[in-house]
Amino acid sequence: MFARLLCSLTCCATLLLLGIACDRSRSSSTVTIGVIPKGTTHVFWKSVKAGADRAGKELGVAIKWDGPPDEKEINTQDRIIGDMINRGVNALVVAPVDKTALTTSMENAKKKMPVVVFDSGSDFKDYNAFVATDNYKGGQLAGEQMVKLIEGAKNVELALIRYQAGSASTLDREKGFLDVVKKARPDIKLYEDQFAGSTGDEASKLMSNMLQAHPGINAVYGSNESTTRGALGALEQAKKLGQVKFVGFDSSAELVDALDKGTIHALVLQDPVQMGYLSVKAAVAAIRGQTVAKEQPIAPVLVTQENKNKPEIQQLLRPTLE
Repeated sequence: MFARLLCSLTCCATLLLLGIACDRSRSSSTVTIGVIPKGTTHVFWKSVKAGADRAGKELGVAIKWDGPPDEKEINTQDRIIGDMINRGVNALVVAPVDKTALTTSMENAKKKMPVVVFDSGSDFKDYNAFVATDNYKGGQLAGEQMVKLIEGAKNVELALIRYQAGSASTLDREKGFLDVVKKARPDIKLYEDQFAGSTGDEASKLMSNMLQAHPGINAVYGSNESTTRGALGALEQAKKLGQVKFVGFDSSAELVDALDKGTIHALVLQDPVQMGYLSVKAAVAAIRGQTVAKEQPIAPVLVTQENKNKPEIQQLLRPTLE
């Protein structure tokens, strides 16, 4: 009887140890995708993370999310890329803070694993996939809407609140906007030669300085969420909300509220949830040796006072992040 009990206990212990070993084996073999945004504070990046997490759950892979707190921290993002490689991730998904500064790091990463670039372009071209909004087209949409808003108006003075130098995505949005506006309205005064920086506070300061130097400004374009938000704050402080034709880019609770109030006349929206989702899908497909489309553009959407209440537009304005 004792021998039979001892045998049973031994078998149970053996099965338990085998189970633990199998669990450890499964854990150690889990595919991990390192996702590195430009920053972690803006609503945009939180939406990207929601999409990346969604893809991770669907595909059964782990998502390692890490990025600089501020979008101008090139050295921090460079260090994070190195850390991800050292931690043994199976692929990298990177939104480069600067279009040139991180090229060497991404080239070194590509020697060891697939690399997907998302959101913003780079001089690094050996990526497995580039997943991003068609930013030049987004700038064109903003420019076309601005031309409609100022139609028939004389003595137009337009301020372009640029993001920061070196950011390929916003440079494209600014170029697309200017190409349209300059062609359609060569008569307007343009204030376009200053970069705000990476934060809303910096954009607010630039807008305030512009209003002091050029009190006749009656049209404004912000090329991303922080520039749009910063310009909005400066206009409110100057008591000029509603007096200025205002087109912005991206979405946040504050910008959606201003759109609803009519103090922002139009927004050009991206789909950051989809961007994160498609980027992780591309990385996993590359790991598995599947065919991956190298260029994966996402169409921007113009939101106006006329179409803002459509369900598909509301989903972009107020994305579900769970």
